[in-house]
Amino acid sequence: PFGSFRRDLFFEIGGFDESLLANEDYEFNVRIRKHGGKIWFDPTIRCVYFARKDLKELAKQYWRYGFWKYKMLKRYPSTLRWRQALPPTFVLANVLCLFLSPLFKEIAIIYLSVLVLYVLALLLSGVREAIRMKKPEMIVFLPAAIMTMHFAWGAGFLISALTKK
Repeated sequence: PFGSFRRDLFFEIGGFDESLLANEDYEFNVRIRKHGGKIWFDPTIRCVYFARKDLKELAKQYWRYGFWKYKMLKRYPSTLRWRQALPPTFVLANVLCLFLSPLFKEIAIIYLSVLVLYVLALLLSGVREAIRMKKPEMIVFLPAAIMTMHFAWGAGFLISALTKK
């Protein structure tokens, strides 16, 4: 994100695709690469990021990201990365397991085991950051934020796959 481009590049390959309400920067980068260009990452560049004020706003943001990522991937399916497939797969697995668990004891056991591991991994991340940042509230807030991002992004992606727009 937050790319910097030569002005003439916009005239060569077109500007941002305004029909995408999110992921337009990623889509622009895809067109740059298809045009023979390169995307450079400079780790010395710093920026300030302002987080959403609460989990509801974060969920809306990530739902939108997931929704429009699917629309972008319909155009450029080869750009899908495994990490982008995980949230919708996780959400779909949760939905399926919620319906199947009451019917099949084995599925319920596996589902609850995976869910416990997921929550433990998030809590451990929260503890690590709480210690590193000396902010005990991170034990709860970080896992809540990550879980919100995973479920909202995945759900937005899946809903987008079901819509024609």
